[in-house]
Amino acid sequence: MTRTGMHMIKKGFSFQGPAEGVHALNSWITPEDDLFLVTHMGFLNIDPDHWHLDVDGLVGTPTRLRLSDLQAMPQREYMSFHECAGSPLAPTVARRRIGNVVWKGVPLSLVLERAKISTDASYVWTSGLEWGEYAEIEEAYQKDLPIEKALAEEVLLALEINGRPLTPERGGPVRLVVPGWYGTNSVKWVGSITAANRRASGAYTTRFYNDPTASGTKPVWDVTPESVIVSPSPNDLLSADMPTKIWGWAWGDRQISSVEVSVDGGGSWRTASVGPREGRSWQRFELTWSPEPGPHVLLCRCKNELGEEQPVSDARNAVHSVQVQVDF
Repeated sequence: MTRTGMHMIKKGFSFQGPAEGVHALNSWITPEDDLFLVTHMGFLNIDPDHWHLDVDGLVGTPTRLRLSDLQAMPQREYMSFHECAGSPLAPTVARRRIGNVVWKGVPLSLVLERAKISTDASYVWTSGLEWGEYAEIEEAYQKDLPIEKALAEEVLLALEINGRPLTPERGGPVRLVVPGWYGTNSVKWVGSITAANRRASGAYTTRFYNDPTASGTKPVWDVTPESVIVSPSPNDLLSADMPTKIWGWAWGDRQISSVEVSVDGGGSWRTASVGPREGRSWQRFELTWSPEPGPHVLLCRCKNELGEEQPVSDARNAVHSVQVQVDF
């Protein structure tokens, strides 16, 4: 798929992020330089003057929108964590690519209403403009949302991140943002939106990003409870004569209700304090620890308001551990 004013600027699956990983995430709002970048097929550079969005399928008024059209529509800001689901080829490996940002854009619901979406539509398909091969599959990147989620007020066609226009690397000039759901659903470089009465049939909804269950599979959609320890890091110098603050972030589609921390590799657990969230932001947790000299394995685990917990291992949201050394 090609358009005038658009070209690939990098090909192949790619990941960029801070070298320190989660231990670099020490601010409430994640600066762009510390926010991961992931692409399956490559980054695009799109001339904003040539960009357009086609809205079709089960709609009463098929619509084409230019960037200026979106800019003229009502905007909203929404704070949300933004997390990569990890490689669809290794779905049980915890990658912990996470940040907390403020998006600004046009609610997707307004665009769907403008196109007069039919009551027969049960899904909304969103297609990106990137192309190329991933895992021996060559097709456009397309995802879908159940209609209830697509019409949720926080789902945006985003134009900005942290108060700045989206760069090409971030999916600009316009990308979909689905707060509370894994980043794979927030399609970059959006080119078309299709209302349909069934799920999309492409590889990224059928072959990739589906987790096994007892009754079959389920889509990788809402983010399950997860937490990470930001501090201390393995490189920190800890002393037995000084209390140490263990702190980090916890997040999920549902609000996190409790966080526990272990300082002995999971032998015992202590309840940490948990801060509030804004929108679907992450939540800060803290625990003061008076350490004994020697090596320690720190762990954290959280639970959401529904009582769902982080698994110990073999999951993209598996319990996070940090090895530290305490000196005399």
